[in-house]
Amino acid sequence: MSNATRVRQFRKVLFATSLVIFMSPASLFAADPKIDLKIVETGGKFKIVFENSECPADPALLGCINVAKGSKNWLQWEVKQGDWQNGWDLSDLQLIWDDPGLTDCIVDDFDVNPQTGYANDFRVEGNGKQGKVRDEHDCEFAYEVNYRIYARNRDTGKMADSDPVIRNGGRE
Repeated sequence: MSNATRVRQFRKVLFATSLVIFMSPASLFAADPKIDLKIVETGGKFKIVFENSECPADPALLGCINVAKGSKNWLQWEVKQGDWQNGWDLSDLQLIWDDPGLTDCIVDDFDVNPQTGYANDFRVEGNGKQGKVRDEHDCEFAYEVNYRIYARNRDTGKMADSDPVIRNGGRE
């Protein structure tokens, strides 16, 4: 085989590979969504307040996370530096749903305990400052699920929580 033939074959393979990369769904390359949160005290109770939304269609819905159809992502949360320095660490993630028909999807997508809704694989990292869970996104259809994220103050033992929504776009 001549060098010119090898070069032509290489160019064809390179071109075909480029087409596959550029024609793949953008969601496969999407960054993992991250929600920034802070802890506020109101009337002696602590609450988690979200500072951003990862739902482009509804940016005012703070804490909302949208996972594009067909993608698999790490969903991430991070406590503001000042709150973390004041003792606040993320501790748990709980998913909440009313429709029993969603149970299998939610359990499979987020690896949650079907009785309690707590995510078995919620990972707390960065000395408590960050938390994340993998969304396997294997359910065939789109659905919404509420979630509650918990923080615990390592100095006082007090707890804070909040409950926004995750929008899963379906598998395909």
